Amino acid sequence: MPVGRDDIIRYAATAIEEGKRLDLGVLAAELHISRVTLFRRVGNREQLLSEALWWLNERSLESSIGRWHRANGDAVRGKDGALRSMWIATDHAARTGRDSGFQKLLDDEPIAAIRALTDPEGAVQPRMIAALTDLLERDVQEGGLRPSVELSTLAFAVVRLSESVLYADLLAGRQSNIATASTLVNALVDGVLRAD
Repeated sequence: MPVGRDDIIRYAATAIEEGKRLDLGVLAAELHISRVTLFRRVGNREQLLSEALWWLNERSLESSIGRWHRANGDAVRGKDGALRSMWIATDHAARTGRDSGFQKLLDDEPIAAIRALTDPEGAVQPRMIAALTDLLERDVQEGGLRPSVELSTLAFAVVRLSESVLYADLLAGRQSNIATASTLVNALVDGVLRAD
């Protein structure tokens, strides 16, 4: 059976989860395809790294959405008052921050990892903004909220603010802190989304 693009991305994502360095030669050999075929299907190493990181992020988001639904059903706010979209985003960030494979990638290849995670033309950042926009839109529609800016702009700001705090150790030589990121993001979102 031929190895498709999704197979390669999934295999690369699993390698990252396991804390392995993403080596295209090794990957091609393990998948029994040539490096040329690998390149044709997924692009260069940076492109594959970006796609694999999105694959992992998407599953983490799905897991966080499931955790919300198990605890709160379809409620827009949790028992503690947390807005569904922000709870999901915070849970996702916390789970990602605790992932040993992800942390190993950040430790071993900080420049490549940050480039893959924050590139506006890459697989991760634009899709994370789109996913967060969808979550915010649902909260606005179901929660009777009135945004003072476009939701795609709010999602962009939330993602960029989160990146700057979560990767502060790599970007600015400061301590990264999920609780601080959550506080800042929630203040931003609460200031933009008003109840009707």
